[in-house]
Amino acid sequence: MTNLEAISIKLQEEKDKKLESILSVSGSAAISRNEYGVNVVDDSNVASSLVFKGLTKDKYDTEELIKAVDVEVKELLPNIPNINLDLVPRPVYNEKVVENEDLRKQVRKLNDNIVVLNSTISTLESQVQTEINNRLSIEQTNDLLVNQIETLNATIEDFASQISTSLQKSVDESILRASLQSQKTGFKAQIEALIQQINSLNAIIEGLQAQLGAVRQQKDLETTAQGQGGTIINKIVTTNFTPKGSATDPVMSYKIKNARDDAKEWINGTNLKIINNDLEPVTIKIGVTWDRDQRWFRIPKTDFKISPGATEEIVFVATPQNTSYGKRDKTIVYNGSLNITVQRADGTSETKSFKTELKIAHPKSY
Repeated sequence: MTNLEAISIKLQEEKDKKLESILSVSGSAAISRNEYGVNVVDDSNVASSLVFKGLTKDKYDTEELIKAVDVEVKELLPNIPNINLDLVPRPVYNEKVVENEDLRKQVRKLNDNIVVLNSTISTLESQVQTEINNRLSIEQTNDLLVNQIETLNATIEDFASQISTSLQKSVDESILRASLQSQKTGFKAQIEALIQQINSLNAIIEGLQAQLGAVRQQKDLETTAQGQGGTIINKIVTTNFTPKGSATDPVMSYKIKNARDDAKEWINGTNLKIINNDLEPVTIKIGVTWDRDQRWFRIPKTDFKISPGATEEIVFVATPQNTSYGKRDKTIVYNGSLNITVQRADGTSETKSFKTELKIAHPKSY
């Protein structure tokens, strides 16, 4: 056997092995196993045996089929961050809980003040009623004295007539006339003293009534302020921010999309309505505590007066150009406060702070 023939035989053996492997994998009926366990390829007719023989099993890619059925294939899942279900930061929540408890304490204190004021009103009403009864008693006494004086005047006039017609009578009659005149002067002095006492009692009653009216008026004004909703400052001025979020949301909030398109919008507290329920003008001062000097809004007016019963509305102006975004594609929150001071005509003053929030939001959480 020549070298060329040996190479040809070797190549034919390799070709037969490859063909047998292909037919086994594809499940072709052109290959079968004889009783000795040897694979036999029917290649007598290439067209009928190898090409047109049926397949005994399907040919598929097991790995791709598993991917098509298993929806949790890792390379098909997008890189989505975990959702943060705790939307309110815990420090903010705790602060609002403390603030809510403070407000509850203030409500209880106001209720206690109302009870004290009601007790004071009841005491004053009792005093007024007592003074009225005293005044009625004095008036009755005065009427009795007036009747007595009229009787005495009539008697004196009678005596004077008798004395004028009896000048020639004895000295005793003259002394009697002088005595009667002295009694008349004494009665007049007593009447004038009683009249002064009545005037003094009337003045006391009017003063008590004025105090009672002032207490009732103050209570009515505070009740009116409480019925308007919002936050009450210095017992008499109410403040309302709109639009409003939930009880735990900042009163004023604004968000900016931390991306190249710089989308932005107000969330809460664009408008502020201040109502003066007092009978005197009040002075309003508004200031801001900025977080890291992020001046993201402007106040049109910060120091002004509101007339009695008047309403002042303020529309805040967003100034996102005064903020810095920091590193792109990150979420940054700046917490500040809006401080409102109310000073009444009697000199009393109170300041309350309202939470503000500027959110530089990640594009996927905007």
